[in-house]
Amino acid sequence: MNPRDRRLLADHRHLQELTREDPRVSIEAEGHPAERYVVTIAADGLARGADDLPLLRFGHRASIELHRDYPRLPPVVRWTTPILHPNILPPRRHGGVCLGAWSAGEGLADVVRRLVRLATWQDFNLDDPLDHEAVAWARAVGARPGDDLAPLVARAVPVPTAQVVPIAA
Repeated sequence: MNPRDRRLLADHRHLQELTREDPRVSIEAEGHPAERYVVTIAADGLARGADDLPLLRFGHRASIELHRDYPRLPPVVRWTTPILHPNILPPRRHGGVCLGAWSAGEGLADVVRRLVRLATWQDFNLDDPLDHEAVAWARAVGARPGDDLAPLVARAVPVPTAQVVPIAA
């Protein structure tokens, strides 16, 4: 067995352990060894409502793709359910996730723990965002990592919409 396959099997084992430790997390694996996962997080986070007001959303999903250069390069993570977060793009904007710094020694269970912290607003970085509208909202309501989300939503502050500036011909 090659080193990459050993790593993939170890990652799968650690993810199974994580699902036993944290009941909020469930995984679906594809392949043997698995090279694609769908992660479900049963926890409160935020999404953008139709009226541009943030709303509490229970339940999140993301896909994790392990390309040929994994673990030398980080996995590709795509968010697949509605979300409002400075470091995650909603699915309508391709669902990109900023994982921050990556080390080949970091395992997939560590990535999933990070995703849980992001989904629940326990962790975010306003200085290196993907979703600038979510940053503007977070700054407007004074959000801090670990804040209770319900009072922030209750403030009824709409999420700002980015203005598209036409390019002169």
